[in-house]
Amino acid sequence: MINRFTPLLFLICLSFACSPADRQRLSLTNKNSPERNKKEQLFNGQWEYDSLIRYIDTTSTLANFFSLEYSDNQQNNRSAKGKLNSKNAIIMLEMEETFSKGIQLNTQYYYSGNFLFYTHQTVKDYQKETNGFMEVFSYMGNNKKVIVSASRIGNDEEDMLSKTPIVCKKIAFDPTEAMNLVNQQGKYETRFQGSIETEALKFIVVGTRGNPSIQSALAYNDDFPLAKELVANEQLYLNRRLKVEFQRVTGKNGFTYQGLTRVKLLNENE
Repeated sequence: MINRFTPLLFLICLSFACSPADRQRLSLTNKNSPERNKKEQLFNGQWEYDSLIRYIDTTSTLANFFSLEYSDNQQNNRSAKGKLNSKNAIIMLEMEETFSKGIQLNTQYYYSGNFLFYTHQTVKDYQKETNGFMEVFSYMGNNKKVIVSASRIGNDEEDMLSKTPIVCKKIAFDPTEAMNLVNQQGKYETRFQGSIETEALKFIVVGTRGNPSIQSALAYNDDFPLAKELVANEQLYLNRRLKVEFQRVTGKNGFTYQGLTRVKLLNENE
């Protein structure tokens, strides 16, 4: 049965229903003193933005969350992760995509209240011998318009970071896809695709609608009668919509996987 499915990576994950709404605003002015020499100042007040970004990146007061990690039959992978405040509102969201052709794409979104104030994308093309690493970042104002965008490229990450960013055409990255991935919504609605069983563990496989489908696996045990029902009557439930919750599990020899904590069968209009 295992050969029916793509190679699935069992990433440590924890699900949340996340939304940028009803968040508690973080101030752009009251965080740590800025390190002005770390990045070329592109506009007045940039140090306040950079100070808040550093605070979000380094503070231990925010909770981490993860989406399911999905893989397709070409071994391309996609997942999202981020940080939540005490009200379960997203403060930072990151989407990571890796492609079998040797490219890694990371896109980050930073929030203060309902305000998306900074986006950052890094592209790493490991097939290129020169200028295979690039980053583009944008600062946004309260009107949701981009204040300035800048980019830099290099032969590797160290070389790229040694360069001075150059102002480029304004660009803002849309967080909708990353948000849908976290919340199992839109094209990332989670649907039952079958099961996998190893010597030690049993997994249900969930995937997205469409072709090609991307899939993820969650380990379950006898405490989940619905999971057992899905597996026992696979043809009856194939492609039925599910809502799953999961947690990180570390097994023997440091092997990590997604452990099912809750599964619900949904109607198509839910």
